[in-house]
Amino acid sequence: MPDKPGLQTERTLMSWERSAFGFLVGGALVLMRESGPLEVGRTALALLAGVLALLVLGLGYRRSRRAQLTRSVHGHDVVPEPRAEVLLLGYGTVVFALAIIIVLVLSA
Repeated sequence: MPDKPGLQTERTLMSWERSAFGFLVGGALVLMRESGPLEVGRTALALLAGVLALLVLGLGYRRSRRAQLTRSVHGHDVVPEPRAEVLLLGYGTVVFALAIIIVLVLSA
């Protein structure tokens, strides 16, 4: 069964929103740790997660707008590749993971 036209951009935006929500959950989990008072490192991680969530949300809206700008090549619709958005999401994930590891090592 073929998809209805326009649903691809909606699904794309929803997937970016889920990724942003993942960063927010990661930041909340860092704050909910039961090992005493709130430390500067844990607060910084939560703030970093919030900033990354906003970045991913912005990238998702950008990608959704770009996906609507299809062009026709030889009778097929061509959507621009999400190379920059995917790279930024990947690098943001790596930075967040490394920051968590650094804070955990320093607080141990």
